[in-house]
Amino acid sequence: MTATDRRMTQPQKTFLSRRTRHGLGLICVCLGASGCAFFPPLGTRRLTNDIAGVHAKAPSKWTALPRIEPDDATGWLDEFGSAKLQTLVRQAVENNPGLKATGARVEQARAQMMQAGAGLFPAFTASGAGSRSQSPGDQRFSGINAIANRFTGNWLSMSWEIDFWGRVADSRRAAKAGSEAAEEDWHAARLSLAANTVQTAVTLAEAETLLALAQNNVATRKTQLGILERQLDRGIDPDRAALDVSLSRADLARAEATVQQRSATVDSTRRILETLLGNYPASLEKGLGALPSLQRRIPAGLPSEMLLRRPDLRAAERRLASALASESAAKKAMLPSIRLTGGAGRTSQEIETLIRPETAIWNIGTQVGQTLFQGGLLKAGVDLQRGRYREILQTYASSVLTAFREVETALAAEQFLLQQEAALERAADEAERAEKLALGQYEKGLSEVLTLLDARQRAFDARSSLTSVKAQRLRNRAALHLALGGEF
Repeated sequence: MTATDRRMTQPQKTFLSRRTRHGLGLICVCLGASGCAFFPPLGTRRLTNDIAGVHAKAPSKWTALPRIEPDDATGWLDEFGSAKLQTLVRQAVENNPGLKATGARVEQARAQMMQAGAGLFPAFTASGAGSRSQSPGDQRFSGINAIANRFTGNWLSMSWEIDFWGRVADSRRAAKAGSEAAEEDWHAARLSLAANTVQTAVTLAEAETLLALAQNNVATRKTQLGILERQLDRGIDPDRAALDVSLSRADLARAEATVQQRSATVDSTRRILETLLGNYPASLEKGLGALPSLQRRIPAGLPSEMLLRRPDLRAAERRLASALASESAAKKAMLPSIRLTGGAGRTSQEIETLIRPETAIWNIGTQVGQTLFQGGLLKAGVDLQRGRYREILQTYASSVLTAFREVETALAAEQFLLQQEAALERAADEAERAEKLALGQYEKGLSEVLTLLDARQRAFDARSSLTSVKAQRLRNRAALHLALGGEF
């Protein structure tokens, strides 16, 4: 290269530097303009007012709870006083396939959020190409075939739709809210699984206790039947003894049928619990062995606002926010789009000269586009998202009311079950006392066998009912914690 060539390339370099600075300046302006993407989506105030309107339906405190002295909360599983129960819940949370599937959906939602937000950033690509071509010899110079090589290396190509109006940001907000909803769904599934495990374990302990009562009842009736049969064999009042034996045999058969029925309940409940624990349902799970006892009563003055921490309600609120952001993005899709493109690379006819400075090429440009007519496609998209928002809002309101009902019902049931348990304890005590009195009178010949059988049946029913109501109170406490979204 001569000195004259070098003097001619200096203005070109200056011109290139100036153009480069202008291009960089344009990029900075576009980056600043994309700051509009960080503004809240359209309708944010409407979302706030709608949520406040739903929350306003809540009372200041739960109406079904009487005034009692509050106790310190130690975690709702601790209330059952059973280390085995906590072990079962921990095993279920770690191994349950359904909960793992919910966790996988959280990962999918996070990936979708990353995909939705990728449009906020420029897309950079690199490529290279090489070609060899020949033109026919009869075109310009007869008899001469022209062969040409072309090698191109696009070291950097950039394409970026500037999010001037915040449409892409709104789409990312919608995906992020959807991801947060999926996480809350996982927390809700975890809480539901824990409560379900507690209730199933309690049901298994109840079934085993009832089975033991039924087996003891069978053993007692067999003993009584043996006594009556010996009296019949000795010929003591044969007509009366025969009637007593028949009545006792019928009562024994009914007691044995109850044993089989309760054995089937124990078997099926064991398999349900094993499935929750993520194990094969082989009916081998020992469970709790006995009903646990509640360590404390429900504190008084629980504020109703604590219900709004429920994961399923938080998930519904996040879906509402996602619907609003999607509606805002649909509205902004009607506005013009601004795209910035650019690239830099080298091109040469010889591959060995491809790295020389004089083979450099670059370009930068902008493009503005506005949709004029698509048959109402964009407007229909806005209407679709607005209708979806309204649907989710009403679903959210319905879910909140359902949650209020679940808490109020569980709180009221606590009082009913307490009173029922106290009454059944009295009934069981009196029935056992009546059974002893009836046995004594029968042995002295002062009463019929029907009186004894009836007294024993009453005692058996009273003990069974007392066991069932104790188990129901335990299940209701787990349901209350599920309805409140956790501990007190």
